[in-house]
Amino acid sequence: MELVVLGETDEETLRRVRELVESLGPPPIDLVVVGGDETRFEVGDVHTLKVSLPLDRYKLLREVAVAHALTDPQLMEVWAIPPEVKQDELAYELSLALLNRLADALVAKVDPSLLLDRARVEVVEGETLIYTVVRTFAVDVSASLAVAGLSSEALRLVAQLSPHPLYEKYRSFWDFATANFKYLPIYNWLMLMLR
Repeated sequence: MELVVLGETDEETLRRVRELVESLGPPPIDLVVVGGDETRFEVGDVHTLKVSLPLDRYKLLREVAVAHALTDPQLMEVWAIPPEVKQDELAYELSLALLNRLADALVAKVDPSLLLDRARVEVVEGETLIYTVVRTFAVDVSASLAVAGLSSEALRLVAQLSPHPLYEKYRSFWDFATANFKYLPIYNWLMLMLR
């Protein structure tokens, strides 16, 4: 991994960037550019992580997590649409929801407080029940905390949805999805239970 600095940056900031980039294991990143306009991971011939300043730990860790999710075959099983699944809008929405939850779960393994500080639990309405469940899951930090092994915090957060009429169905999905955190079983559950 090569580190390039644009502009003036102190050694402490560079040390923190290196530490965060390596916090999830050997990074699948060829080039880290410190001092970019925004923090984001770019896939290409050279996998590049651009880091904006001042340093935002959550954004940086999340992009490093996305880098791992996009390049590690085992992590890809969590969010990538398998060939046997019909490539439709629901398949893509579930894929993005799982990628979001996976990235945040990886962040939570490094520093759960970064997620807890951003935690908000809300129902995101969709055209149908199945879309509402998937869209709610896409923004539900509690699922990432559960996958990261932080059950008490996760259960406390998801319980905040209990007044909503969707809660029982969503909680049933949530329990299954967090215990079986891979695309195909989750997709099949949705098709069997909510279609």
